[in-house]
Amino acid sequence: SSGINAEWPLRPGVAVAVLTALLAFVAAQDQPEDRSANCYWGDAEPCHSESGCTYGCHKRLCWSQCNGACAIKVVMKKLIKEGGSISNFNDFWKIIMADGTNCVKCPEWCYVDDGSKGYQSCKENSDCDSFKANQCLSHCAMI
Repeated sequence: SSGINAEWPLRPGVAVAVLTALLAFVAAQDQPEDRSANCYWGDAEPCHSESGCTYGCHKRLCWSQCNGACAIKVVMKKLIKEGGSISNFNDFWKIIMADGTNCVKCPEWCYVDDGSKGYQSCKENSDCDSFKANQCLSHCAMI
């Protein structure tokens, strides 16, 4: 036979391991970052791992952890530590959260919007699962 005799540069077992690692890496890129460590109330209440915000049902209304005065303190500490500055207000939020929705680990919370500028009623934490990433309707405060 006059064909080219080229050998595969990797043994079959090594090739499978490399391919598996590559596929795992690509799959991990599509997974949202786990920010569970930022859920202030830990295991006592549900945690939205993508945002790092605790949420649940309190006094028959859905609530979520949020960024208020405590977040300002977190940013200021980070700026001092890194020697940075804020050139505009958008930079402030970029320091705290990559996409505008992530919580810092602070004991601040608010009642969330039901999507129609009203409060979302609930009887238990699971009733609030669909509203855990909604914006605050009430003030974000330590109460």
